[in-house]
Amino acid sequence: MSGSDPTLHESVELDDVLPFRIYQTNRLLRTHLLRFLDEHAAGLSPEQWFILQRLAQRAPRRQVEFSERVLGDAPNVTRLVDSLVDRGMVERKADPSDRRSWLVSLTPRGRELLTETRRHVVRARNELFDGFSERELRSVIAALDRIDARTRTLLDS
Repeated sequence: MSGSDPTLHESVELDDVLPFRIYQTNRLLRTHLLRFLDEHAAGLSPEQWFILQRLAQRAPRRQVEFSERVLGDAPNVTRLVDSLVDRGMVERKADPSDRRSWLVSLTPRGRELLTETRRHVVRARNELFDGFSERELRSVIAALDRIDARTRTLLDS
């Protein structure tokens, strides 16, 4: 930009406004994920899919761990886990160390779904990010981490 051009923060061009661009990309990625899930994961919602993925990383987990504190979405998480229980993908048991909490784990059916879809997930990611270097992708992740942290700070104040 030349010295007389406005900064990105001052721009009136919507395509220069970073929050809009992130929002637009989020919508596109969500649509891409919905198509993937319709084809490979029995029509699970993205949120249900992310819960299964978190459980694949470590289980059991307390149900509250799936809630986003800033967004106050605990009731939504309860509905999502209820639906996954109904579909036989996860099981919920009382937490022996805290009677007010629930522990959530994958069922064999949930583990099987993740195993069956693993190669499709990798293929879809490769297709989506074709042409991006590992370094570029890590830079995007780092930038998103900084934006998340700053946004949380502002929302908490």
